[in-house]
Amino acid sequence: MSKTGAQTMNPLDGVKNYQVYYGHPTETIIKDMQNYDLVIIEPLHYTKAQVEQIKSRGTKVLGYISVMEVATWNTGLMSKLQSGDFFTRNGQRVHYPEWDSYLTNIASPHFQGLLLTEIQNQVIAKGIDGVFMDTVGDIDNEHLNNPTVLKQQRDGLVNFLKEARARYGNIAMVQNWGFDTLETSTAPYVDGIMWESFNADTIKSDAWSQNMIKKLQAVDTKHSVKTLTISTRQSAESHKLAADSKFIHFHEADAYVNWNAGLVTRTKDTAPTPAPVVVAPTTETSTATKPEATKPATETSTAPKPVATKPATETSTAPKPVATKPATETSTAPKPEATKPATETSTAPKPVATKPATETSTASKPVATKPATETSTASKPTTAPTKPTASTSTTTKPVEQKDSKQAEPKQKTEKELKKDKKKAKKHAKKHAAKHAKFVEHEKAKGNMCAKAKHKTAGFLNFFKF
Repeated sequence: MSKTGAQTMNPLDGVKNYQVYYGHPTETIIKDMQNYDLVIIEPLHYTKAQVEQIKSRGTKVLGYISVMEVATWNTGLMSKLQSGDFFTRNGQRVHYPEWDSYLTNIASPHFQGLLLTEIQNQVIAKGIDGVFMDTVGDIDNEHLNNPTVLKQQRDGLVNFLKEARARYGNIAMVQNWGFDTLETSTAPYVDGIMWESFNADTIKSDAWSQNMIKKLQAVDTKHSVKTLTISTRQSAESHKLAADSKFIHFHEADAYVNWNAGLVTRTKDTAPTPAPVVVAPTTETSTATKPEATKPATETSTAPKPVATKPATETSTAPKPVATKPATETSTAPKPEATKPATETSTAPKPVATKPATETSTASKPVATKPATETSTASKPTTAPTKPTASTSTTTKPVEQKDSKQAEPKQKTEKELKKDKKKAKKHAKKHAAKHAKFVEHEKAKGNMCAKAKHKTAGFLNFFKF
């Protein structure tokens, strides 16, 4: 099922502001989330009752899943993976030591079944509106120079998206990076794509980025795919650039682990049953200051957005567990999905046949093919774009509340809270490291640096309409 026929609207239509937050919710955070048109969360941290509270005034919610990587800390998912669910190169699994995760084989029907079960348990069962699919960019990063494997992985992703639509209807689907995969394969099935590191100082001066803006606008016109952008510096300028490009923007400087409170104020209740709601003053200027200043006062947004952007000072609900801005974030060009060295030669098997959209089998479906394999002379695979603090989980029993209007869910013990806090800090550190690596455009990836790859013939043909 594609975005045709009965579906006449993109679920992201009308979304003018959003925020990404992978930390644990509090009552204050949940109430502030109601001021946004869209929030992207780690669904493992939320109950169905909390999700309903966020949505009570019309806020849309997307739940995070990782599509092309699985982290070893996610023991629930790791225990369910079969050998064919991992992508292998030279007979070895592709491992990212920086964040201890493995590249997956989305062409595996078994792995697709695990992801579909995850959507059922953590998204559908909790009343979340759709999924934010992280690590899709790994497909282009890892396989762009290997056409056989590239097609195999893209076909696998399309099959997964078709099956998700067949099972769960017109849920919102947003992929993170994977621009070439979007244009060639996934545009008919997704509603949005995220462009991280959308910083005005580099975007304005970079020819690739300027061309990419036009490409994404064309994809939106043809397939109704909205672009969500994120900046880590120059908040006001980046907001304006995104608004001028008809993109939906969010400024982030702390690795998605701190909720940035008071950034927008909803002036109109959009819930189906309107109710009196106390809103902040229409001047939308915050007088609270962060315990740790993360953005200069000059970063007040002047973008012509229908809703307010960031005020000069902001209130953070939690201290920063990690450094927020790597010193290396001074590059002069945003990094596209890096390709693998041209020295790679493919010994991959033929593409795995994809399932028909009407098929409803899940994780129990046996894998009909061997693990995806690839021969490469590269000793170190390229890395994926920014990745949030939590990965896909295979929790099979979602926490549900019989009464969605009941009081706060059962409080966690002090031991559980300490464990959660420790995990959150670990994830934040991993995310900050990954983001830092992503923006280091001048460092070599494999045996070619990102700037050199911009100039290759393959990259010049990166998008063809």
